[in-house]
Amino acid sequence: MNVLDGADSIYRFVERTAERVPEGARWQTIDYENHPHYSYEAFNGCGGIGVFLADYGRRTGNASALDLAREANRWCSTVELAGPERGLLTGRTGAAMAWLRLAAATGESVSEHCAHNAEIIMREDPGPFTDLMGGAASNGLYLLRLHQAMDDSLYLDGAKRCAQWLCDQLVTDEDGSSCLCRPDGEFGDRPFFGVAHGISGVAHFLTLLHEATGEAEWAEASRAILLTLERHAVEDHGGLNWAPMLGDTELSRCQWSHGAPGIGIVFLKAAEVFQEPRYEEVAVKAGEATYAYGDFRSNITQCIGLSGCGELFLELYRDAQDELWLQRAQEFADLAMTYRVALPEGDAWPTDEPGLYSADFIYGASGLGHYFLRVIEPSAVSMPFM
Repeated sequence: MNVLDGADSIYRFVERTAERVPEGARWQTIDYENHPHYSYEAFNGCGGIGVFLADYGRRTGNASALDLAREANRWCSTVELAGPERGLLTGRTGAAMAWLRLAAATGESVSEHCAHNAEIIMREDPGPFTDLMGGAASNGLYLLRLHQAMDDSLYLDGAKRCAQWLCDQLVTDEDGSSCLCRPDGEFGDRPFFGVAHGISGVAHFLTLLHEATGEAEWAEASRAILLTLERHAVEDHGGLNWAPMLGDTELSRCQWSHGAPGIGIVFLKAAEVFQEPRYEEVAVKAGEATYAYGDFRSNITQCIGLSGCGELFLELYRDAQDELWLQRAQEFADLAMTYRVALPEGDAWPTDEPGLYSADFIYGASGLGHYFLRVIEPSAVSMPFM
């Protein structure tokens, strides 16, 4: 199937469902309880839609897509709604990352909204969450990306502050080195493994920070977490997978947020940064399990579905240029194409619940559209939130 046709269809869906308001462009997306809402979060709100629009506009030369990306980002950055300012997927930081993506796509200056969100992150305490979804790892990752875009050491210092707080939360015992998603225990009393809420996401940020600085303390902390993940990996479906939490025995997930797809990406990046072949072997085995699970959630989304799982295949292809992984990424894209729904008003793309459609990035169509763009240009289009 033509993957670009899928990206075009999703763009038309996103454009058709946009609502122009004084603050910019917004979408009514579907929340975690399957209710319609307006939100600036990237997780299941409007915060990541601008990422897809920016990269789609760059790829196709569609100026209207770039304009809509600006309006989407403007709404997310200025609308007055209750909710956290910090947090890559659960706060307004996702919209700030979308501004960075737009600047990279167009060559424009970085928006002032990026510095504004960074100031809030650096002014407040790093906690209470550790994770890559909305905690200190996510905020540190954003500050690192902002530093790389603007070459301003202020933001690198902010990223290091997040990393130091994370290292202070790590506990080493007979199970390895880990931290809770929320160290005060308000989000469970056992560590998660997955990249969304768990220690693999923390390790990923620390790996990236070591890559940027060369400072050994971040490498040591990341390697300790990676060793813990290796110890708790389980042979599954011809590869490796992880239970959602330390102490779980049931392998109930194989998706970007919990399980092999996201954790495999973490190990693959660590293999590159640390020049450690063993980590690459773990990533490949995670890829084998992910492929064997297939469309086990009957879902297209980045969080739990085909596009998030396929991201590991694309990263494995980018790493080794092995056509097998690109073929598998294409296969998952072809499966996702079958979920397109032809409504009287135009194409629509479902979220997790049949009959519900959403334009958001992590739990809706924009994330799949971005995955399609990555299948087309795996070496040119990177994952925006890792």
